[in-house]
Amino acid sequence: MRAYTQKQQLLLAHWSEALGTPAFQANRITLDHLSNALEPAAQRCFQRLIQALFREGLINPDACEYDDESHCWLPLGEGAQLCFEHLSGTRMNSWDVRGSIVLHTPDRLPHKIQLPSELLAHLSTRLNPPASPQVLERLALELDDSFSNDTLCLAFHHGWTERLREQIDTGYDDNLLAWLKAGASHQNPTSLLEQWGTLGHPWHPNYKTKLGLSAAQVIAFSPEFEASFPIVLCALHRQYAHVEALAGTVDYWDWWQGHFPQAAAQLQRHLQQLGLDVKDYLPLPSHPWQAHEELPDSFANEIADNLLIVTNVVAFTGHPTMSFRTVLPNASRVAPMVKLPVALRLTSVQRTVSPRSARMGPRISQLILKILDQEPQIQRLLNIVPERIGVHYAPQPADDERSRHAAVLYRDNPLTLLQEGELAVPVGSLFAVNEFEQPLLRDWVRLAQGRDDSEAMLAFFDDYLSIAVPSLLGIYLMYGVAFEAHQQNSFMVMGADGQLNRLLLRDFGDVRIDRKTLHAKGLDIELHDPKMTLYDDAGFVRDKLLHTTFMCHLGELTLLCARHWNVPENILWERLAAHVARCFETLRERVEPARWESERKALLEQDWPAKSFMRMRLLDSHADIVRRLSNPLRSISHAR
Repeated sequence: MRAYTQKQQLLLAHWSEALGTPAFQANRITLDHLSNALEPAAQRCFQRLIQALFREGLINPDACEYDDESHCWLPLGEGAQLCFEHLSGTRMNSWDVRGSIVLHTPDRLPHKIQLPSELLAHLSTRLNPPASPQVLERLALELDDSFSNDTLCLAFHHGWTERLREQIDTGYDDNLLAWLKAGASHQNPTSLLEQWGTLGHPWHPNYKTKLGLSAAQVIAFSPEFEASFPIVLCALHRQYAHVEALAGTVDYWDWWQGHFPQAAAQLQRHLQQLGLDVKDYLPLPSHPWQAHEELPDSFANEIADNLLIVTNVVAFTGHPTMSFRTVLPNASRVAPMVKLPVALRLTSVQRTVSPRSARMGPRISQLILKILDQEPQIQRLLNIVPERIGVHYAPQPADDERSRHAAVLYRDNPLTLLQEGELAVPVGSLFAVNEFEQPLLRDWVRLAQGRDDSEAMLAFFDDYLSIAVPSLLGIYLMYGVAFEAHQQNSFMVMGADGQLNRLLLRDFGDVRIDRKTLHAKGLDIELHDPKMTLYDDAGFVRDKLLHTTFMCHLGELTLLCARHWNVPENILWERLAAHVARCFETLRERVEPARWESERKALLEQDWPAKSFMRMRLLDSHADIVRRLSNPLRSISHAR
């Protein structure tokens, strides 16, 4: 009990620090807002934790027993039980947790669970395989950090949502998307949606973990708090820099100077004042945390030798996107997006920029642009946000583990790829809710269909799938390219008429490509690491497609529609299955027969891969651990 009280005190200290920040004070976020965020944050954290444990087979859900009031009871041993007010399993081995979770023991009064670490401690008795006390302690710390940060996020989100509602003109019928599409309300509506709609990974129990940051730093650097901050400009000696660029891109220094002329001039003056030759250096923007906390120690020798110069020049003001480390300069409609390394454990791993990402981003972008030029029917449905330039520290001999901390990757601004009147909507933002607990998706359904009942949602859902499935599955079947097309990496473009138009994809660091299929099309790509990007294991490539596109994106969209419109899940899964089957039939003549058969069986009949985030944390594994779950597209008679 003492440990529990200490954790409550830590949470209150986290809140106290947050309430003193300029962001919370300017937006009038109070202790009441934070208190009101406790329950929904606990629900979100409990749901992801329970789902991960059940989905990954760490606890057998068959141990659950249901009483006449539909409460779920999970025995823990020695007469102890957890009672879930609502716990139900659905397709894709997803779990719906609502209401309270209460611990019942023979010799004590019932106790309501309030912290995720507390829930983990009780569930740990059922873990198979069991986990050591040290591992459980580490995981408990991560879960409580995620929970604490999510209370801040939800409190701020509620206040931000109310503020946005007050700004919406009466003519837009309280429809946030209709108001944003009109264009006069915000300099960059896509950037607003990226920040307002940042929810965290839909599966990961550590979806808001940011170990190493104080509450004030979390608020200062995270998109969900409408953050913006100065990006530090460094300079890297040309002899120790590798620059990778998309074909047709001008010299890196000239390109950078064209986008950031004022900072470029300041950097030149700074180098001259140090007695250094400007021509010997290249600009390297750095996240302020990285510049102040990581580089001075890890690159002390390079700094002393003037191979890396950390200046006091501000490169630009960065507005973080759904990806904590990817920023948009000055919320601009034209400036490039800038992906920066941050040596922090965000979710569960350090978010750096590897030399492979810096080099392969432009190369993969070039390949995909070539494929899209060859496939006009897919290009009508799918565009990419090209990764234009990658730069990283390149010592001799190569040292990728150090180089990933001094690197940058630039990608084009999504708004430069839009037509007049279009709006790029981050798919993740469609899941974010307003003050009435309605998802942004409902606003788009109402805008596109003229109403937002279940029939309108189903029509919208069909339109969505008619874009996403033939494009993402089509390019995979014909060229072997499996994008990491989850919610954070995908934009759905709204046409000037408010209808669904096409997909925009970004971030190609973890794209997997089937070597045999790509080569059969007469295409190839230069590799940084011969063991990455191109693979001979078709199943490994397919796992990426299924996990990111069909589970974390389309699968979660299916569950959202079923839950918020109270529509039977089967109807939606059957529609997704029909779109997949139709795509296979359309491309039958363009796909090698054996591949066509094996891929169709894998997508529509066989069990699907599920990335095991909890197992990875229990084993402290950076490599993916993948298990199988029941295929939600299998015919009803075979579904779980």
